[in-house]
Formats: sequence, C-alpha cells, structure tokens
Amino acid sequence: MLAAAFVLVALAGCASAGGAESPEAVSQVTLAQSKSYAQLLRNEASSRLPEIVLKEVAQSSDVSVACDSDPSGLERSWSSGMSILITNSTAPRIHAVADELAASFVAQGWTSTVDDSSTDTRVVTELTSEASLAAIQIEAALKAEGQEPSISITATGVCALTGGPESDEVLKLELQEQPSQN
Repeated sequence: MLAAAFVLVALAGCASAGGAESPEAVSQVTLAQSKSYAQLLRNEASSRLPEIVLKEVAQSSDVSVACDSDPSGLERSWSSGMSILITNSTAPRIHAVADELAASFVAQGWTSTVDDSSTDTRVVTELTSEASLAAIQIEAALKAEGQEPSISITATGVCALTGGPESDEVLKLELQEQPSQN
C-alpha cells in the first residue's frame, strides 16, 4: 500500500514536470504523453480535495480534442475531466473549497485566473504553469435547479501532432477509455 502511494506521488510529480507549452511542444510531445500529463494532473488535483466534502464522482471523461490553433484536428490535446458532487453540509462553502484547491497550486508557482464566464453561482478558475505540460480548469457550481453542488476538474495536455481524429493513434487512445461491455 505504501509503495503504491509512493508510485502515485512520483507519477503525479511527473505531471508537473516538463516545459512550457510552445509550438515546439507539438512536434516533441505525443498524444499519449499529452494524455498521461492530463490524467495525472486531474488525479493530483482531485486528490487535494478534502475527503469530508466529497459525496461521489458524478462523471469522468477522457478524450482527445482538436487544438484551437488547428480546427482540422491534426493537432490534438488530451482533456481529462472529473465532476465531483459535494456533500450538502459543504455546499455553502463550495467556492471556498475550490479556492483552497486553486491556492494549493498557486503555492507551487501556478498562475490562477478567474474565467470571464464565471457568475455568482458558478466560478471557473484557470491554472497554468510554465513548468507543466498540462493546464487545469476548476469549476465550482452551487446547487441550481436540477443540479447538485459540484466541483469539476478538467486538465488539458499540450497539443500534439497526430494523424487526425480518425488516426490509429487517436482511436487506440480513446478506445482505452471506453468502459468494457462484458
């Protein structure tokens, strides 16, 4: 158990290592590496939430997406997200919990920016670091009609040059994320 925890901490550290996203990153990083960085960073961020506030993981997603710089989809990055429902006793503090999570990254040199789409009931914080090959988005949503209070964490890896959305590499990586149907 201790060895597994050590491996997880070591791998999570890898998600924070590397260089700044740049045009060179596209040719030097594979989509599989983008996926690894994004998933490790998402897991690291979610592990920083206090267990007492967590109700359940409502959904998770792992998918490659076309980079804004290349709508044709040859340049792709990995997006790894998780939506976590928060206990009712924590709901009034949901924005504070999300702020504490963001602050834990800022204390490690990350830059935090509140997204323009934020409202009184939904706050979106973007976290970036020149020392990481992935970025984080934290969204805290208060209880709204038909919704439960939640914190969503999405990590997005750097862009990588691929053969496109239907290439063997992309299909293989996305297929690995599909639940088995036995």
